[in-house]
Amino acid sequence: MRFTPRVVLLTAVGVSILLIAVAALWQVDTRRAASPPPAATPQQAASPATPALSRNPAPTEEGNQREVTLFFQSPDTDDLVPEVRKIFLTESVTDQARQTVKELIGGPESRLIATIPVGSELREIYLSADGTAYVDFSQSFVDKHPGGSAAEIATIFSLVDTLTFNFPEIHRVKVLVEGEERPTLKEHLDLSRAYVADMSLVSRTEGR
Repeated sequence: MRFTPRVVLLTAVGVSILLIAVAALWQVDTRRAASPPPAATPQQAASPATPALSRNPAPTEEGNQREVTLFFQSPDTDDLVPEVRKIFLTESVTDQARQTVKELIGGPESRLIATIPVGSELREIYLSADGTAYVDFSQSFVDKHPGGSAAEIATIFSLVDTLTFNFPEIHRVKVLVEGEERPTLKEHLDLSRAYVADMSLVSRTEGR
């Protein structure tokens, strides 16, 4: 059987068209495999099996918060007892520390005993390069304090332990009143110095 030039030409053109079509289909299929469709639900989006390209986790109501541990006084002993709270997870450590101290001033939510006098006001917190947090209270912090060595120790170390426990950037705490240094809180605990944490005062039992 002999093929004319016309038949050979038409056959070659047909084969070329077929090869081009196969190549185009293969390319489209490859692109689909490389880019899977977005996850249909938040649960699928959060799954490790979902490619990062299409992962879109649903925001949670508490996604911008973190837990902090406050230390209040036990009603039965002189120990400090932890109580967990939540604050807003802001970028500034100083701002988070400020929120934490305000929670401490607000008092416990359990049967524990408040360590900072009701009516005390936090004026400001300053954090120095060496890790010292300067916590500046209003005059009411002193005026409304009951005094006594045990009460003063509970007040200062509930503050110091709370800040140093929750914020590694804070190494020690110094208390100011109305922006000024005081010799003592109420004639007992020395306020002319900065204090480091003393976790030996903390009970292992969480507040209830």
